[in-house]
This record gives sequence, structure tokens and C-alpha cells, in this order.
Amino acid sequence: MFRAAGDEGRCVEYLMGNHVIAERMFRHDPAVLLHAPLRTTIHTDAHGATWFRVDQPSTHFRSYDNRTITTVGIELDLKLATLLEHLGVAVPDALATGRVPATTG
Repeated sequence: MFRAAGDEGRCVEYLMGNHVIAERMFRHDPAVLLHAPLRTTIHTDAHGATWFRVDQPSTHFRSYDNRTITTVGIELDLKLATLLEHLGVAVPDALATGRVPATTG
């Protein structure tokens, strides 16, 4: 659809998740399904470099103001960090520690 509009970019979107982990949060607030599974993309930039992008799980799940949901979000940060390490990709500090990055502005 975007190519028909003249766009040259390449992007594939995936949903990444596990229903057993999602249920641990769902039982406390069904609205978590807005963020579970996690949306991810693999795309190329204008210079041809390939990127993997995903929202930091804990930033979304902290917004539900429920300790159990927040804990699962932090666990997902650490699982994502482990995946990136396994792939040989640099892991952002905030992801590896479950810290929400400071906003700039």
C-alpha cells in the first residue's frame, strides 16, 4: 500500500508475545491486551541500514498502576535484553535494568 503511494521504505511488523505471560497481567486488567503482544518492526532507514524496533515493555505496563503488571513488564524488559544479547546486539541500559528512560524535551 505504501509502495503504491511512492514510498521506498521497507518495513515488516510483527507481534511478539506469549499468551501465558499475557494472562498473568490480563487477570489483573484486561486492558493490557492493548500492549500485549508487543509490536515490533524490522525496517531499513534511508541509508539502507536495517533496524529492529520494539517499545520497552515496562514503560507501557507501568502505566496500569498495578504492581503485578509492572513486575511482568520489567521481566519482559529483561527477556528482551537477553534476546538482544544472544543476537549480539547492544542492549540499552534502561532495558537491561528495567528503568524507564528519562524524557528529554
